[in-house]
Amino acid sequence: IERDLEVARQIQKGLLPDASPAIPGFELAGLNRPAEQTGGDYYDWQALPDGRVAVVMADVTGHGIGPALVMAVCRAYARATAPLDPDPASLLGRLNVLLSADAKGARFVTLALAMLDADGTVELVSAGHGPSFLYRAATGQVEQFGGDGLPLAVLPEESYGPSRRLAMREGDVLVMLTDGLVEWQDPQKSQFGADRLAAEIARHAGRPAAELLGAIDQAVKHFAAGSPQNDDVTAVCIRRTAV
Repeated sequence: IERDLEVARQIQKGLLPDASPAIPGFELAGLNRPAEQTGGDYYDWQALPDGRVAVVMADVTGHGIGPALVMAVCRAYARATAPLDPDPASLLGRLNVLLSADAKGARFVTLALAMLDADGTVELVSAGHGPSFLYRAATGQVEQFGGDGLPLAVLPEESYGPSRRLAMREGDVLVMLTDGLVEWQDPQKSQFGADRLAAEIARHAGRPAAELLGAIDQAVKHFAAGSPQNDDVTAVCIRRTAV
């Protein structure tokens, strides 16, 4: 069993991106650490025929081998559907129908989708997934976006959108993450929380994307003070490097 789980872990790890997408003016990095050998979180990015890049952040309920299987199915559907549907909200609707038919109420998936355009426009839409954070370099402020609509695979007829259109300027940073970071507790059972995360993003916003994620991860671990990681941890950082 341990050997089979290790094989599953390696396969799941191989589904994560191994290089940043080639889109002018953006720098991307991702972080993923399951709570067990396999997990239900995933992130992905995919270059589309029209030149945009689709960035996905998703969290299947639970963790372990069951959610890992649903995660792989969700990723496959998203990758197959994204090139066929240029509208982010419509794409989530398609994914919802497909996953509802497969999951049959046993699992649901929170998912955030960001469509990046080289001109700096980002379309952000969520299926019950949040918070996401947008740091504005011009003001030093961090905006938080919650989880709009129901998670995927709850109601087949659910519709999503409209998407948020964000104009990212040089130095702006968008961070999408799962609740494993937000809800990690210290020994007194206090959660790290969204406000601390926003403060860490602002503090390290000038650093490269991978370093920013590493700094957030270390801040959460320091806060936890040895408390175990009870949930999968996943995050993506999207930095606007030029206008």
